[in-house]
Amino acid sequence: MKVLVTGGGGFLGCHIVELLQNRGIAVRVVGRRPQPILESRGVEFMRGDISFSNDADKVVHGVDAVFHVAGRAGLDMDYQAYYNTHVIGTRNIIRACKRYDVRKLVFTSTPAVVFNGSDLSGVDESIPRQLNYHWFYAQTKAIAEKYVLESNCSDLKTVALRPHLLLGEGDPHLMPKILQYARDGRLRIIGRGENQVDVTFVANAAHAHILAFDALDRGKVCGKAYFIGQERPVFLWEFINNILKRLRLPPVEEKIEFIKAYNWGMAIEYFFRIFLRSRQPPMTRALADALSKDHYFLQDRAYEDLGYVPQVTIESGLNTLVHALRLQLQVLWKY
Repeated sequence: MKVLVTGGGGFLGCHIVELLQNRGIAVRVVGRRPQPILESRGVEFMRGDISFSNDADKVVHGVDAVFHVAGRAGLDMDYQAYYNTHVIGTRNIIRACKRYDVRKLVFTSTPAVVFNGSDLSGVDESIPRQLNYHWFYAQTKAIAEKYVLESNCSDLKTVALRPHLLLGEGDPHLMPKILQYARDGRLRIIGRGENQVDVTFVANAAHAHILAFDALDRGKVCGKAYFIGQERPVFLWEFINNILKRLRLPPVEEKIEFIKAYNWGMAIEYFFRIFLRSRQPPMTRALADALSKDHYFLQDRAYEDLGYVPQVTIESGLNTLVHALRLQLQVLWKY
């Protein structure tokens, strides 16, 4: 068997690749840049951009299954860039799967597809996707997830996973940005600072993808989406301050009212959309919502249908994460 992992060189993708290789499965990855570390481990690398249909055809041809993990992270205002990656890229992968008789497609989605700006406190998968939410990442991921699940059929079995706030060693996005803001004194608690959120250590997210891959053979999961997280939600700002404390960095204590952060984010969005479309704004409406509202989810469906149970607990994951961050800061900051 040979499996394609789009985004296989990324944070989550490389963990999925490792689990597949541990099973003796041949793995192919696709990307714009070579992956020498993966290639040294026997992974087949193919250069390509899945937003081009010819590239998608080329990389899907000859594989038996696809993990579609590739995505564009961030909060910038370049809608077309998100659309090309998430919507056109996903559409091309689905078409190629059908063209070349690929039988299984596991899609990496996100809980952001249901985020509507309100508190989401223990909701399940019955909550509808929000296709018009003002966050380009969430908008385009929601469209892509819809395509994937509607494409499920007897010839192509599909499933979508929604891991939330990925953490772990090698994280290129979330924690480095939080630590940089904290060090520079630019991090503020938005609202009351009592909101609860789900987090997911990357090893657990990768494990869930393998479980979903296996479960597609049993049929029950086909055409469904699943929230993936830890054994319980965390209080966001308490969690962040715990990490800062372990790294001997000052805690975040200063607060800003939600409405002020939200309005500031709206103004900054418009400015960046006109003048700095591909840059990451320091605040957006989506970020104000995410940092102040509850967003945690029931995982009963994942436990029942996938047999998912977090293999890495919050405490053990934190210990590993803090150790990795400490080493990273020694290099970046002479910490």
